[in-house]
Amino acid sequence: MFQSYGIHGPVLGPAAGLVIDIILLGLAFWMLASPDMKKVSNILTFVTLVASISLLRVVMIPLPNIQPVTIAALIIGAQLGARRGVAFAVLVTMISNFIIGDGIWTLYQAIGWSLVAILGASSTIIIDGKLNLNKTFGYAVLSAFLFDFIVSLSVLGTVNTIGFMTYLLNGIPYDLLHALGNLTITAWFGRWFCEAITKFQSMEEIEQKVVDGYVTRT
Repeated sequence: MFQSYGIHGPVLGPAAGLVIDIILLGLAFWMLASPDMKKVSNILTFVTLVASISLLRVVMIPLPNIQPVTIAALIIGAQLGARRGVAFAVLVTMISNFIIGDGIWTLYQAIGWSLVAILGASSTIIIDGKLNLNKTFGYAVLSAFLFDFIVSLSVLGTVNTIGFMTYLLNGIPYDLLHALGNLTITAWFGRWFCEAITKFQSMEEIEQKVVDGYVTRT
């Protein structure tokens, strides 16, 4: 990836940026190294999720701190588990930042969205394939502030303590916009997104039963 623009925190050179990219890619592929991800259908669907959300993030950049990745990571973590959720978060961050701008903040954004995916995996916002909207709203707000705080840590080392506290205070309006965006995305698309993933899982189960039955007969 190209040299960072220094949007959040210190500017990285090509070597440091490459190291971060290698670490993040290694983490993503390690998280995907599970038996169920060896199936072509799983891989193609996962790639589709990553590509579509990455594109959506790039398209929505003009909107101030509206982050579709946050809700996607939360629901994918809840529906597909922490491993796939973290892999999704890392890959979406890297792919979209390749277009938007890469730097030290990429690491913090990947960590932030990974924590959101883990939060989703530990939650009970999805039961029997159904998204509990009321509970998801609460997690959507929490995820916004969690992610923004993690990303804010990227400026440490370039500002003193007072400067960091001022940075956090100045960012509160953007945190609120992030939370409001999460609530809106959840209300409009949350259940649809969850049902789409549920249908994908159901098709996987049918395919697996067919394969298992064929192997048993033979």
